[in-house]
Amino acid sequence: MPLILTKRALLEMQEGEPLVILIDNETSVKNVTRFLEEHQMHPVTELREGIYSLSLNNRGTVTDQTPAEEYCEVPAKESADYLVCFQKNIAGEGADELGYRLTQLFIKTLPDIDRKPSVLTFLNSSVFLTLKDSPVLEYLEFLEEEGVRILVCGTCLDYFDKKDELAVGMVSNMYEIMTLMSKAPKVLYP
Repeated sequence: MPLILTKRALLEMQEGEPLVILIDNETSVKNVTRFLEEHQMHPVTELREGIYSLSLNNRGTVTDQTPAEEYCEVPAKESADYLVCFQKNIAGEGADELGYRLTQLFIKTLPDIDRKPSVLTFLNSSVFLTLKDSPVLEYLEFLEEEGVRILVCGTCLDYFDKKDELAVGMVSNMYEIMTLMSKAPKVLYP
């Protein structure tokens, strides 16, 4: 969302008019900064009390056709053509203990398959699988080292007050996750 709002503001502003963009997460700051710099704008960034402030005085080369959503993505590996979306830390319905073990087995099996997913997304209670005390942490770290992107819902981490415990992957947002899901040829939900 910060990218879309930034693009809208740039299209409405006059050359030389100042713009201040306020963002509450580091991932969006990186994406917006990359977008701005690639369009001849060099923001001054400050961090105060958890809020980033990006200031600039020109609208660069942004037009209506400038695709802001491309600045949320890293190209997927050619061999992988699917995304795995974990919506909870329990697979299926029924016995929760069994579902939790099945989720762990699913993740522990991923490093052994030939065609690994390009992206793993973690939403709702599945974010607990990416924390420091996760029983599958070493498997997720291995997958990340192999080039699998691991995106963890920042809203979910905030809801559970676990952002400081994240041990693997990067904090993401629903816009980035939905963009990747909509472009993936296949999405698996364990």
